[in-house]
Amino acid sequence: MVSRHTPRTRARDIDRALVCGRLDTAYTDGQLDFGEHRDRTARAMSAKTLGELADLVRDLQPPEDSGDLAAPPPGRRPGLRRAAAVTVAVAAAAAGAAVMLSDGDGPAPGPAAVREQPAAPVAVPDDGVDPIVVTPVRPLEPGGFEAVLAAVRDRFGNTVVYRLVLRPERAHIERALPDEPGRIATYTYAGGALRAQPVTVQRFPGYQDFDLGAVDAGAVTARIAEAPALVGLPGGTVSHVSFAHDGTPAVTIYVESGDGTRYVKILFDGGVLGVF
Repeated sequence: MVSRHTPRTRARDIDRALVCGRLDTAYTDGQLDFGEHRDRTARAMSAKTLGELADLVRDLQPPEDSGDLAAPPPGRRPGLRRAAAVTVAVAAAAAGAAVMLSDGDGPAPGPAAVREQPAAPVAVPDDGVDPIVVTPVRPLEPGGFEAVLAAVRDRFGNTVVYRLVLRPERAHIERALPDEPGRIATYTYAGGALRAQPVTVQRFPGYQDFDLGAVDAGAVTARIAEAPALVGLPGGTVSHVSFAHDGTPAVTIYVESGDGTRYVKILFDGGVLGVF
C-alpha cells in the first residue's frame, strides 16, 4: 500500500519541536532575524497541520546533511505532486518525522467482519469501594501549571527546564541532556503522564535553563485569564503559553482571534513586560 503526506495531515508535538529546531538553526546562521525567529517559533508551536509547518520553513535553506531529494517522476497527478512537495518541506524541517496516511490507491478493503452480538450484561455485586475518577488536566486552566510542575518534579527530581509550552490539552517540556547540555530533549505531558519524545534539538544561543519553581503560579494563571483583554482581543482565546529565559525569565501568552494573533509578555511574578 502506498503512503503519502498531505498538507492537511495533523502535526504531532515531535513535528513542531523539530521545526522549532530548524528555526533556531536558521536564526543562528543568519537566515532569520530575531523578530522573524520569534514569530515563526510561536506559529510552529501552535501549528495544527504539516502544511502549516512546511510554510514556516519553505524559504529556508535545507540542513547541510539533508541531501538532494529527487523530483517526482513526470505524469503524476497534481495532487500527488503537491503532497510530495509538502513531504519534502516537512521532511527537511523535521528530519523525516511526519505522519503517514493511506494513499487510497491500494487494494480495495475486504468485506466487513460480522460483529458478534454483545453478551447480556451481568450484575456485579457492590464491593464497597468508591470508584476513582480521573479528571483530565488542562494546563491553561487553574491548577494546570501546578500539575505539570508536579509531573516534572516527579520525573526528574527537580523543576529545571529549558523551555515549557502549555496548550489547552497538553504541555511540551524541553530539558538539557544531563551528559550533553548543548542538546535539548523533548517531552510531552498529556493525560496526566509525561512521555519522552524520540528527538533532541540543539540549544538556542542566548537561552538559559531556569527553575519553574520560581514561577508565581497564581499570578501567571490570572494573567492567562486576562490575556485576551490585555492584548485588545476580548473575543480571542489563548492558544498557548511559553516559558523561557532569553536573558530575562519570562512568560509569553499568545491570543488568537479572527482579527489575528497578539501576545503579552510577563515576568514570572505576573508583572507585564509588554503587549505585542
